[in-house]
Amino acid sequence: MRNKLKEKRLMLGYTQDKMSSLTGIERTKYTRIENGGIKRVTIDDAFLISKVLLATIEDIFLPNDVYGEHKRPKRKSTGTDCK
Repeated sequence: MRNKLKEKRLMLGYTQDKMSSLTGIERTKYTRIENGGIKRVTIDDAFLISKVLLATIEDIFLPNDVYGEHKRPKRKSTGTDCK
């Protein structure tokens, strides 16, 4: 995975700083993902990275590299929710 990530980034001429800017992922975190310091990335981060690199998640990450936790927007309570 890590080689594909760096390879695609370099093909587009992006630095790690540029990837951070385009994805909204902190540069230090992005660097750790690319260098293997973070073994499993969230589905959200994988999606952002693959979108910027014009690839699919499957093109860059292996199934065990990504986990399904993702940030869901909180529902607003309308006061009419059934319990």
